[in-house]
Amino acid sequence: MFRYHSERPLRHDARVTQARAPAQVEDENMFNPTLSPQDEAALLTILRQTFGPACRIADTTYQTRAEDYVVLLARLEQPALEVIIKLAGPRAPVACPFDRMAAIARLVRTHTTVPVFGVVAVDVSYRQYPWRYMVATHLQGKRWNEVWPTLDAAQLEQAYRQLGDAVARIHNIPFAEFGELAADATLPFGSSYTQALFVRARRHIHDSRLAERYVALVQEYAAAFTDVSPGLTHEDLNPNNVLFSQEQGVWKLAGIVDFDNAWAGCPESDLARMEFWRGMMGPGFGEAYTALRAVSPQYPQRRLLYQLLWCLEYAKWTPQHREDTRRVCGLLGVPAAEFMLPPVR
Repeated sequence: MFRYHSERPLRHDARVTQARAPAQVEDENMFNPTLSPQDEAALLTILRQTFGPACRIADTTYQTRAEDYVVLLARLEQPALEVIIKLAGPRAPVACPFDRMAAIARLVRTHTTVPVFGVVAVDVSYRQYPWRYMVATHLQGKRWNEVWPTLDAAQLEQAYRQLGDAVARIHNIPFAEFGELAADATLPFGSSYTQALFVRARRHIHDSRLAERYVALVQEYAAAFTDVSPGLTHEDLNPNNVLFSQEQGVWKLAGIVDFDNAWAGCPESDLARMEFWRGMMGPGFGEAYTALRAVSPQYPQRRLLYQLLWCLEYAKWTPQHREDTRRVCGLLGVPAAEFMLPPVR
């Protein structure tokens, strides 16, 4: 049912971060800026409202910085705690729906035992400050793309079983229909899967010609989507968004992060993308996943359509991305030229 990383194109683990990164991001090792005195005072006010008047910021490390957008790790004292802080102004290059991200994290924490960040504070109103913000607990762990190449076969299988179990539990969070989630993680307007997928494709594929060509292709396969059922779908379970930590010599799942794109979708889309990315599936994953959630016999017919959507959503038309898109189109039996923009001369 599942195909593992040896059968997929290489280097997706390296390219995913590049595809998702905001514009003008600087290398975190090239600078060590500080917040302005006004911003730091405002942030300290927020933290003291949550943790008490004695709370102070001992140290900050920037993880991402772009125009009007920062992500930083803050080490606090009184209490001794590390938190992730995201700040976004009106010119931020990414959507930053912090209230929605917080609500989805609470949904996962309520319905599952999967480790996700805890929300400390969130506000997107701009009423008090010149930026939207979210403060969340810091999950201790290493990114999966750093961990999996170092593990032996037995350690890998144990880790894949944990990952398969966690992904199935997320997918088992139910919805009545398909569609985009509101700021409180509810589904205000639902529809059939193909209609919701068309809306999403048109929103996420930046080139309108490619979006309409993709919609037309899915319409040709409409009969293959008759048995899909809605569930929470992450849509970005790449190796940078899965954390593992070592406890007494054993690697354990420490967190799944970045629910920015999550929706009430068809969860097997996550499976297709995970198969596409190197290192995200291996022996043990499928057994653990299917122990909690069945996989449709029709999934193999739909897998390539999900993978093509990823190619079009995060289209950085590098030689590697073109090669991957050609491969998917070839397996679908459609001309690759119809799903790629011409090279920039």
